[in-house]
Amino acid sequence: MPHTPKQPFRMDVSSDMSELKRKTEWYIFYTAPRAEKVAQKELLIKGYDVFLPMTKTLRVWNNRQKKIIDQVLFPSYIFVNTQECQLYKICQTRKITTFIHCGGKPSKISRKCIEGIKRMINLDQELSVVPDFSKGETVEIISGPLAGYEGVLLEQQSKTKFGIRLNAINQTVFIDICRNMVKRKNAFAKAR
Repeated sequence: MPHTPKQPFRMDVSSDMSELKRKTEWYIFYTAPRAEKVAQKELLIKGYDVFLPMTKTLRVWNNRQKKIIDQVLFPSYIFVNTQECQLYKICQTRKITTFIHCGGKPSKISRKCIEGIKRMINLDQELSVVPDFSKGETVEIISGPLAGYEGVLLEQQSKTKFGIRLNAINQTVFIDICRNMVKRKNAFAKAR
C-alpha cells in the first residue's frame, strides 16, 4: 500500500476568534452597592471584555477642599461583552449580584449604544444621567465625533443636550451639544 502523508490539522485561530466576537453581545450586570470597580477588576482578571462608564467630577468635601474624582456613570451597573452561555458563570464573580433580565430573557445593549457612550466619555465634557427619561424629540447627530448616532434632544437651563437611552436599565445619558449638529429623525414624516 502506498503511504500517503497525513496533512497536519491546522486551525485558523483568527477566523475562530472573529466568529466568537460576532456571537458576543453586551449584557448588563447588577453589582453590589459601590462595588463596580472591584467587579470590573475581577472580570478583567478572568479575561472578560468589560465596560464601566466613568466620568470625572469635581467633588467638594466638607472642609471646602475640592478634588476631581472618577465617578461611575450608572451606579451598580456594569456591561460585559460575552456570550449568553457565560452569564451564570459571570454571576459567580465576587461583587456581581445578577444579570438584568426582562421576561426571562437577558437584557442586552446594542454595540452602537455602547460605542456612543464611549465616544461621549472621550469628549471630556460633563455628562449627566437621568433616570426614567421620557420627554424629548428623537434626533440624529449629523456632524462631529458622534455623527450617525440617534437619541433624544432636550433643552435644559438654556443648554441643548443629546441623550442615548438605555431602555434595559431605564436611564438616559446626556451630553451638551450644539443644535446645528443634529437633525430631526423622520423630519419628512412629521411635516405631513
